[in-house]
Amino acid sequence: MGLEQLYQHIIQQLRASWRRRWWLIPVAWAVCLVGWAYINTLPDVYQSSSRVYVNSQTVLEPLLRGMTVRPDTEQRVRMMTVTLLSNDNLREIARQADLDVLLNQDNEQALIGTLRGGIQLDGGRRDNIYTIAFSHRDPEVAYRVVRETSNLFMERGLGDSRVDLASSQTFIERQLQRYASQLQNKEAELESFKRENHSLLSAGGNYYTRLERARDALEQAQLERDEHAQRLETLQARLEKDRQSPIAEDAHLSNPRLDQRISRLESQLDEMRRHFTDAHPDVAQTRRILKELEERRREETRMALADPARSVEGVVGSPLRLALVDAESHAASLETRVQEHKRRVENIAALVDQVPAIESRFNALKRDHEVLQQSYRQLLTTRERAAMTGSVETETAAVDFRVLEPPTRPSSPSAPDRPLLASGVLLLGLGAGSGLAYLLAQLRGTVTSTARLAEITRRPVLGSVTRVPTPNRRRRQRLELMIFAGILGTLFVAYLMVLAYYGGGGLWPF
Repeated sequence: MGLEQLYQHIIQQLRASWRRRWWLIPVAWAVCLVGWAYINTLPDVYQSSSRVYVNSQTVLEPLLRGMTVRPDTEQRVRMMTVTLLSNDNLREIARQADLDVLLNQDNEQALIGTLRGGIQLDGGRRDNIYTIAFSHRDPEVAYRVVRETSNLFMERGLGDSRVDLASSQTFIERQLQRYASQLQNKEAELESFKRENHSLLSAGGNYYTRLERARDALEQAQLERDEHAQRLETLQARLEKDRQSPIAEDAHLSNPRLDQRISRLESQLDEMRRHFTDAHPDVAQTRRILKELEERRREETRMALADPARSVEGVVGSPLRLALVDAESHAASLETRVQEHKRRVENIAALVDQVPAIESRFNALKRDHEVLQQSYRQLLTTRERAAMTGSVETETAAVDFRVLEPPTRPSSPSAPDRPLLASGVLLLGLGAGSGLAYLLAQLRGTVTSTARLAEITRRPVLGSVTRVPTPNRRRRQRLELMIFAGILGTLFVAYLMVLAYYGGGGLWPF
């Protein structure tokens, strides 16, 4: 079907429906009168609402970061919005609003069902502004429900965190007591184990480290002993050689005290000769004393040479003898040290089946003690943070609830929207009447054009007879049109009166 044919078809249907236009009037009036009467019987519904702003950003948050535990206030408020319609909360709202008295309803479950189906909580996704609304036939009920819901929303938002904080602090205190008891028991066990195995745990390092150090010390002592033994042999050989060689004429007996006095006097003489001449009395006196001491030393040497019982070891070669004695003494001490290190190595090696197990047990006790101590310190730090957080929660407003629009007692109903419903009824009546006229036109159709007649009969139309309207016919058509327009206009006047009655003040904008 082309556009021209579609246009012609629409025109034909409109003409056919227009011939049945008188059916539109009674149907439209009947629908409008019944609809407007029903709208008038609908009960008024009053709505009260409140807007609350939740501010979770405080000045203290960046200052106390790391010192306190700041809960996720936004998540907490979102959770509160989800759990606000729980049975316990709705029961509390009904009790605070005295709904059982206002509604004369003793059934608690019915009151909870009414609240759950009527309370609306929206917003908070971006701007943290929450809208609480409730609708009811009684404006006082709507006002009280919104008021108590807003109060509960703010109280639970502030109070739940403090209750959680108090329970957390109680839990931390219990854990501290438990860890303190475990730590004391572990320390007592560790001290007892140290006392029982003091001899095996006194040295540093583990068993194999101690054994290796003892063996290294033994090898070092043996090496030093061998070196001093070689030196002792060298000194003994030199001393034996000196014994067999003849004594020099200028040899003298070694007398440390006498040698020391002579050396001191020689130093004093050299010093005095720098300042005085040889004829000075002090210089002469010092020379005389020095000569007597040297004479005494020569005399002792002659006596020693004359006495066969005196050994040549007492003369000039005595420093070699002293070195030999010192080397023998040192060799003896080194031998003692070697024996002591051997004993230590043997003692440690004898504990090869016992010490590792003891050290493993000791290390396990220390690890357990360190773990308990670390956990205890962490709990102490957590307790301090919880105490600081509690002070912040109680002394400052961690979450600030601001009522942007407090709930008010509604003075005019919010529903039903009677002007809008009346407009809808008018459109429904006109549509029902037009639909009936179109239906009758389809059931009792007429031919309105030669093209339609040719289409129906499938025969060519040779011509048509045009009806010439007479003046009476024209007056009648005008009268019918005026009557139809007057009746339809009366319907619109009635519609305007309905709007005025409902308080719409005129046509309702669509």
